[in-house]
Amino acid sequence: MSLNRLFWLVSLALMLLFSVLAARIVLIEWDAYRRGARSVDAVRVVQLTMLAMEKISVERGPSNALMGGDPEALPALRKRLDAARRDSDEALFHLLDSLRQEVDPRYAPAIRKIEAVRQALGPARERIDQQVGLVRWQRSSREITEAVDGMVDLIPMLVSSVADLSSIAIRSDPEVLDGLTGMRVAASLREYAGQVGSKFTAPVIMQRPLTKSEVIEIGKLYGRIEQLRTLLDIQMRAYKDNAAFRTALSDLDTQYFGQGFPFLDGLLQTGLLSGSYGVSTAELAARYVPPMASILRLRDVILVDLIREAEIRHRQAFNLLVGAITMTLFAFVFFFMLLYLVRQRVLRPVLKATQLVVGLAEGNHDAPIPQARHKDEIGDMLRALQVLKERSLERISLAGERETLIGQLQLSSNTDFLTGVLNRRAFFAQSEQQLAIAQRYGRNLALVLLDIDHFKRLNDSYGHLAGDNVLRNAVQKIAQLLRKVDVFARYGGEEFIILLPEADLGQGVAVAEKLRAMLAAQAFALDDGRELRITASFGVSALVTEEDLDQLIRQADEALYAAKHKGRNRVERAG
Repeated sequence: MSLNRLFWLVSLALMLLFSVLAARIVLIEWDAYRRGARSVDAVRVVQLTMLAMEKISVERGPSNALMGGDPEALPALRKRLDAARRDSDEALFHLLDSLRQEVDPRYAPAIRKIEAVRQALGPARERIDQQVGLVRWQRSSREITEAVDGMVDLIPMLVSSVADLSSIAIRSDPEVLDGLTGMRVAASLREYAGQVGSKFTAPVIMQRPLTKSEVIEIGKLYGRIEQLRTLLDIQMRAYKDNAAFRTALSDLDTQYFGQGFPFLDGLLQTGLLSGSYGVSTAELAARYVPPMASILRLRDVILVDLIREAEIRHRQAFNLLVGAITMTLFAFVFFFMLLYLVRQRVLRPVLKATQLVVGLAEGNHDAPIPQARHKDEIGDMLRALQVLKERSLERISLAGERETLIGQLQLSSNTDFLTGVLNRRAFFAQSEQQLAIAQRYGRNLALVLLDIDHFKRLNDSYGHLAGDNVLRNAVQKIAQLLRKVDVFARYGGEEFIILLPEADLGQGVAVAEKLRAMLAAQAFALDDGRELRITASFGVSALVTEEDLDQLIRQADEALYAAKHKGRNRVERAG
């Protein structure tokens, strides 16, 4: 084989190797740019879904007002309701239109859920209109409550759609996790605030005291609202330096928790004693609904910042992509010029350079490259090969670091940042699998829900840092008493949840009692040397037939409420 032909063969091998490396770099930057574009679109779809949920929640206000409004005010109230319904329909239409334009099959479950909401919206509105068409003496509290609940029951499917779409956005860009979580917390806070207001619709219309079940439901909603407010402080620590967020959070505390919530609490006290509320449903909506707007403003502040940051990352990815393509083209030009010079002026030393290039092409990064002794074309080639080898090694190292980072991100997305145990999302993912296995093979399964007693008082007395320290230590102690197969997670705030495979209700109660006794006997040391003792209340449920996970949690939650009601520091079983 002639030296000239051998030179061309070597040149071709070098060009192919360089093309592979350049193409790899460009593809990496292109993938980052494409994922950034998908994350921005996914966040906007989540925004549209939350907007649709907001409009349907807002529609409950004029619906409730119209059912209990004075005859003279009915035309104005009907006009407001018609406008609210148009807003809801328009929001659902835009949401579905945006989702159907997406080619990603992961959007299909959300589309089905939202279409189901739109189909169920008509019958729910018909029940409202039926109540409006009756004179007051023809109505009953049960039918009014069913009409109100018909609208409330639409929200869980939208909440599930928000979760599905948020998951798509997070997979595209993990950095949107905190912002999306904050938006979902704010949206949930708005929904629970609306639901607790709707609980007063039937009592206000009928001017009767609250029933025991209504008081229980209102108490649960109060608890969830307070938990979500606490979760905002914990989850949104990254936004503490954001002036707009601090202002919106202050407005939330001033307007909703300072005006709307106390007003509702006054109605609760009246409903416990008499039933002479002194307001109509229209007046209830007029005084309670406006302060809830501060919740939506907080959500929108988070959204604006989230989209802005996502767009910045998208633009950065675009700039990096353009830079990679430009550098690749420039490198190709330089490469051909170098080959031309080498061909014209260097032939005899090519064999040695060929051996080095073949070694690199075969992935042999251990082969030493001789040092260039002269400042000529051969020296340039040897130095270029050295740089090429270093960049290849750097690429391998960066790929390894990237895989490690992905593993760390996956772990952090499943773990509660404060206590180190599973978070709520990871708990549901693992527990659904355990529940399916138990139901399929007829095995026992128990669920324990526990809540640290008077934890807010602990935070107020000793500070949030001390409260966080107590939570961490308590979780460590609890985890030591559980089996490896048990699923232990933080459910929210100071509330934790445990799934016990192969355990019936009695065994679940025994485990809960053991944990209760351990916590009650444990002394937790504070940073200043003082010791603190805590107690916890437990609710236990167990799989009986075909209950789903939500039913088990609801049963355990009711048992936990009973334990709280009976004095705390005790274990109650479902039923």
